[in-house]
Amino acid sequence: QKRTLSVLMSDLRGFTALSERMEPQALITMLNHYFGEMYEEIERCHGTLIEFLGDGMLGIFGAPTPNDRHASDAVAAALGMQKRMEDVNRWNREHGYEPLAMGVGINTDSVILGNIGSLKRTKYGVLGAAVNLAGRIESYTTEGQILLSPSTRAAVGEELTIRRVLPVQPKGVDGQIELFDVVGIGAP
Repeated sequence: QKRTLSVLMSDLRGFTALSERMEPQALITMLNHYFGEMYEEIERCHGTLIEFLGDGMLGIFGAPTPNDRHASDAVAAALGMQKRMEDVNRWNREHGYEPLAMGVGINTDSVILGNIGSLKRTKYGVLGAAVNLAGRIESYTTEGQILLSPSTRAAVGEELTIRRVLPVQPKGVDGQIELFDVVGIGAP
């Protein structure tokens, strides 16, 4: 199907260097705990986790069940994910692990979605320039940051608290766009 929805991509900052310092079992234990917390937040906000990408995640909002609030749900999920990082890092300290920091990028646009793969292995997935742009937006984030595309900001029904606006020129985009560093949604 072709559908307009919101794409969320997250990634841990400095994880490659951290992974080189940790024992494999400890690294997987820590990463699995982190993923569990983030998955719960995506699911709580009506999102669908498409896949884990190394230390990152790709989620969509507005599919498979259509939802007119997908942009607001994606932003709420990202804010909840950043809030949950406090619990993740508390757990990490209790287990002798280093703290983690995450960046999140969100883009809203038309995508192709459905079962993708081969005769032997298929998964529910999403394709298109909107997915690529979400990844590029996420790459501009610093630790603890959530950046929105202009289309996501326009699609959100609630008032947003924007810390700052960042002009960028992502690969694959004609000209410059503004990304919105969001720190709140809705009423205080």
